[in-house]
Amino acid sequence: MPVTRKPLEPAIAGTRRTSGAQSRERSTFGGAVLRNIPPPGGFRTYFYHDPHGLRGMPTLEVRRLKIAFDGHEVLRDVSFGMQDGELAAILGPSGGGKTTLFRCILGELRPMAGEILIDGQDVARLPTERRGIGVVYQSFALFPHLTVAENIGYGLRARRVLARDAEARIAEMVDLVHLQGKEHRPPRELSGGERQRVALARALAVGPRILLLDEAFGSLDATMRMQVLQEVRSIIRRQKVTTLFITHDQEEAFMFARRMIVLNDGRVVASGAPEVIMSAADPFIQDFMKMVLYAEATVQMGPDGSPFVMLDGVTRIPVHIPDVRGGEKVHVMVKKGAEAERIEVWPHDAA
Repeated sequence: MPVTRKPLEPAIAGTRRTSGAQSRERSTFGGAVLRNIPPPGGFRTYFYHDPHGLRGMPTLEVRRLKIAFDGHEVLRDVSFGMQDGELAAILGPSGGGKTTLFRCILGELRPMAGEILIDGQDVARLPTERRGIGVVYQSFALFPHLTVAENIGYGLRARRVLARDAEARIAEMVDLVHLQGKEHRPPRELSGGERQRVALARALAVGPRILLLDEAFGSLDATMRMQVLQEVRSIIRRQKVTTLFITHDQEEAFMFARRMIVLNDGRVVASGAPEVIMSAADPFIQDFMKMVLYAEATVQMGPDGSPFVMLDGVTRIPVHIPDVRGGEKVHVMVKKGAEAERIEVWPHDAA
């Protein structure tokens, strides 16, 4: 029998603060009603760390950045800062200024005005190799004639690191990205996810102050993309590297980062946690964002140990979050538009 779907009523956002050594700002969503919506066939998991206690000098700070091409302003007074170890995503439509911003931070373009500071140092006039930035590109940009180990160690050789130190660092990176036993293979013998991890290991091997991910998962198929993204994110979190992820894909951004910086027409139109961005009244944001938060729910465990949440006491939604435990809080999200019937679940906070 077909199931009747009733309209979804939007949530009312609020906040609460928890006490303790590590205070956190947490968002709660009340007033949501999801009725008679059967669980869809597949889900994607959204999870990210909630930065807290981050104070002091931003590791990366962009101040009033401006650049124009042929009289057309591509970046207009772009400003934001990132704290040490923070993961953030630059998100926006095509032509919004994301790539230009990326190239300015990297040193490939010189802005007409503004400053780019890394650990308090103005790097706007420094060449790329002196900025302490690691990069992972969408194409991975691996050298096809070099082995996994040789690709990982390329930046170390360029910096003339002693051979024994370079070998130790390469071995450390191989272990970090779980490619033991594949050190001597060429990239063509690896899967897309493995090549992605080689590219990440190469970027991390030199100990960058800032890591830039430029549409880094776009060349992977949809099934592999989310799995690899979770793996890469976990590695970056363990290394505690300040990372800026530039993407047009909202699902990737929401899975990767706790903070969104939305660019449109060369301006920062919104910045903050996903739930803050999605509740913004700005007409562009309302049109651009394709996800809506509807409810906070508590994870329950079934008799077979499988986690799920109940919404409105009726709809049972399975939770596909690694190592999730009963009693944990999660947020439930519904895609807008053509995919409005697909429900997705992501954690309130990452462990």
